Amino acid sequence: MRAHVIIASRGGLQAKSRLAPSLGASDREALVEAMLADMLAVFRGRADVDSLSVVTPTPRLIRLAERAGARAIVQFGEGLNEAFAQARRTLTAEGPRAMLLLLPGDLPRLQVTDVEACLSGAGQGRVVIAPTADGGTGALAIEAAAAFPFRFGPGSGARHVSAAHSCGLEARVISTPGLSFDLDRPEDLALVRTGPAGSRTTALLRRWRAAA
Repeated sequence: MRAHVIIASRGGLQAKSRLAPSLGASDREALVEAMLADMLAVFRGRADVDSLSVVTPTPRLIRLAERAGARAIVQFGEGLNEAFAQARRTLTAEGPRAMLLLLPGDLPRLQVTDVEACLSGAGQGRVVIAPTADGGTGALAIEAAAAFPFRFGPGSGARHVSAAHSCGLEARVISTPGLSFDLDRPEDLALVRTGPAGSRTTALLRRWRAAA
């Protein structure tokens, strides 16, 4: 299954405020940029990706996305749900039968296998939902024109399943390592820092630890 991939990310000095007990504003800003760069790299050169977009209100992330060859959609509303809704309106106007893969920009462990798991389950009349370990949503795969409300946020995994049923859509729930882990809490930093090497996010966290 082919899809248009949409990553929603908000940077700037107010980014990832839940990490404020462990990281200052400029470090959180750098962390968001590293995670987005890692996620964009996963999709480089993939034949099953019709387009790659980043929806964000943050100028630095717009430039990062464009340097990586992605389309930047400037976000006007507030919050993750409005970001995805805006991107869906844009892509639905271009092709209502298109398949969308929606990802929040805080998935530093995302791998090709996670993407393949989402796309292999996608299809007309169906929503693929990948819950995070804390009950949120790491990914949605859905047809662009489907009448489906976005409910990203705490507890959204279960809410997305309920929304699919209410809309008469099949809910296909999957679990993969890269989609179940979103970096959102101070304790998550150590898990990424001590994980496998190779990502920008891990390298950044290790540099900070070495310099401390």
